[in-house]
Amino acid sequence: MTHADIDPATPPGRRIGAVVLIQDQAGRILLVQPTYKNGAWQLPGGGAQAGEAIADAAARELAEETGLRRELSRFLVLDQVPANPDTGTAEGFNIVCDGGTVTPAEAEAAAVPDTARAELEDLRWVAPPELGEYVRPYQERRIRAALDARERGDSLPLLLLGQPVA
Repeated sequence: MTHADIDPATPPGRRIGAVVLIQDQAGRILLVQPTYKNGAWQLPGGGAQAGEAIADAAARELAEETGLRRELSRFLVLDQVPANPDTGTAEGFNIVCDGGTVTPAEAEAAAVPDTARAELEDLRWVAPPELGEYVRPYQERRIRAALDARERGDSLPLLLLGQPVA
């Protein structure tokens, strides 16, 4: 789901974002650079469509934006984002799903597919100490909280009607 799919005249009352924290063997984090964020980078992901499970939305967005395919069943943090009257952005939640660690071959194969070029400029593997050079402060806090949760083993299952997904 691209931002073009959302009518700015009638934004949803509350947006649910499904993003993925995924690392390579060296511990670097995969970030994407949207064309619409003035150079800022972020975790791969996007808005869950009406009726779409979070795990499915996160996996779909990851594949659409990077070509990587993952079965997602756990999340690390839930970040509430207030509405922004300056931009008209609706209040929402961003659920950071645990994409685990990719193999060297997967890391090498990750690329912005041609079908996502209108929405994404690039992707990059970024070392945690360099996050502040790429992402906005609130994004950095979200990513660091997710990294801390993963390090502590504090991921939680994604459920659908009380049952674990996948």
